[in-house]
Amino acid sequence: MIIKEIDAALDEGQSLKVIAQAYSEIANLKIRRIRANVERNRIFFDEILKVYETVKGLAIKKKAVVVKPKKRLCILLTSNLRFYGSINTALVNYFVGSTRELTDVDKVIVGKDGINYFKATKLLPKYQEILLKEDMPTNKELVNLANLSSQYNQVLVFHSKLKSLLVQIATFTDVTATSLFKRDPYIKYPQSEEAKSGMRFIFEPELPKILSFFDSQILTLLLEQTFLESELSRTASRFIAMDTAESEANKFIKDYQKLKALAKKSADNNTILENFATMMAVRSKMV
Repeated sequence: MIIKEIDAALDEGQSLKVIAQAYSEIANLKIRRIRANVERNRIFFDEILKVYETVKGLAIKKKAVVVKPKKRLCILLTSNLRFYGSINTALVNYFVGSTRELTDVDKVIVGKDGINYFKATKLLPKYQEILLKEDMPTNKELVNLANLSSQYNQVLVFHSKLKSLLVQIATFTDVTATSLFKRDPYIKYPQSEEAKSGMRFIFEPELPKILSFFDSQILTLLLEQTFLESELSRTASRFIAMDTAESEANKFIKDYQKLKALAKKSADNNTILENFATMMAVRSKMV
């Protein structure tokens, strides 16, 4: 490998290092900005979901639930962008494995990464594509998704979630809060203490109106929270991926710098040998 080729490889390595550093710094700043808010909201929305489960359970028990035209919707949230490491792949695999045995279910794939994957693999015979302008939906896009979800009795949103900065998990959220009462044998659902407590409730206004409010306003908020969880998790995954990429770029640069030093040393030796050979040829002619 000549020195010119090594220099070209070193320039490429330096460029990759700069790109990785830039993405890593941006991801780090974004994590600092949104992590505390998302984790604080997580506690609030967990409590809201528990209340929603309680209201839905009582409504089912009192037969105050209006049966919707469709049974179940599964939504997969992926990204429009790249450089997120393996997080989207892990989420897609979790989605496919979790929904493979489900019956009477419609599937929606959100995001360019997931759409391109299923177009290439042909794993799903039928699904609906939703391509947002950005990874985080606008208010209009969120309302449209909520309107679509409102047609189903159960909506499961599959998304990534930050467990720690180094650990991202694939999970799902039942934003219609029906998992407590309509369980599927193929999915493990969290248990709710409210269902076992035997508490009594008085509703004002009446139960159907409260349930209608939850099915519209709260559904939209819960959907938004799943997008926030996904965004935080993907940002953390990008930070780790770019930090790893920067380390690999440093290793690449170091290896090629050693290779360049050896190539330069070899070239210098060749030059010395050529000069020595020239000198010996001149001397032989003089003799």
